[in-house]
Amino acid sequence: MATLAAIVASQAVVSATFSIAKQCHALGCFPRIKIVHKSKWVHRQTYVPEINWALMILCLAVTVGSQDTIHLGNAYGQSLFFFSINISYSILKTSKLRLSFCGYA
Repeated sequence: MATLAAIVASQAVVSATFSIAKQCHALGCFPRIKIVHKSKWVHRQTYVPEINWALMILCLAVTVGSQDTIHLGNAYGQSLFFFSINISYSILKTSKLRLSFCGYA
C-alpha cells in the first residue's frame, strides 16, 4: 500500500511541476524550455525534459543524503508541516484581501 501511495504522490509532484512550468512559461516569467506534447488529442498531457531531469537529480540527492528511512520520514513530515503553514497563510492573506475589496476589513 505504501508503494502505491508513493507512486501516486510522485505522479502528482511531476504533474504539478510540469503544470507550473508551463503556466510560468506562458506568462513569460520562465526561461525558454522545450515543452513536448505527448498526445495529439489530449492537450494537457505535456512533458518537459529539463524539469524531469531536475526532479530526478533532486530526488536522488534527497534519497542519498538522508542515509536512513527515519531521516527521510522526518524530512517528509517537516515538508508537510511547512506546506500546511504556507497554504494556511496564503488562504488567510487572500481572504483578507478579498474582504478589504468588499469594504469589510
